[in-house]
Amino acid sequence: MIGVFILGLLVCGGILFYFLQRREQDRAKAGKTRLATWRLVIAAFFGLVALFAGGCALVFLPDTMRGAQYIDLTTVLIVGGIPFAVALFIVWLSLRRGNG
Repeated sequence: MIGVFILGLLVCGGILFYFLQRREQDRAKAGKTRLATWRLVIAAFFGLVALFAGGCALVFLPDTMRGAQYIDLTTVLIVGGIPFAVALFIVWLSLRRGNG
C-alpha cells in the first residue's frame, strides 16, 4: 500500500514537472530565458507539498466551521496553513527569474 502511495506521489510530481518543463520550452521558443532543471524539480516538489498541505487543511475545514470539539481554525491554520504558505513561497522563489 505504501508503494502505491509513493508511486502516486512520483507520478503527480512527474506530471507537475512535465508541465513546468513545457512552460519553459515555450518560453525558450519565444526567445526568453529558461530556468535550470534543478529549479523546476524544486518547484515541482514543493508544489506537491503545497497541494497536499493545503488539501489536508481543506479536509478539516468543514468540521472547523461546524464547531467540532477538537478541531478549531487556529489548529487547521497552523497544521495546514503554515506548510502551505512556506511551500508556496518556495515555489514562487524557484520560478522567479534571476541568476543561477
